Amino acid sequence: MQDYTSADSLHRAYGRKVEELLSSSDAATWINDLWDMYTGFTHFAQECGTDPRSHNRFVSFKELVFFFQDVGKMKS
Repeated sequence: MQDYTSADSLHRAYGRKVEELLSSSDAATWINDLWDMYTGFTHFAQECGTDPRSHNRFVSFKELVFFFQDVGKMKS
């Protein structure tokens, strides 16, 4: 495990992880896949009953979509 004592080295490490993540698919593909996953999840949750964490999951999902939208703008 690497030691990230400075903010700069931590940011570079985050950047490498994002680059690695985007090497398999571009940001637009990630956004479409996220919508597909979330739609399937909400459909399943609707059939199974209420979920007390549904709002928190939606907020996390929304932040992931915004993240990939921002990343997609950077690559343009």
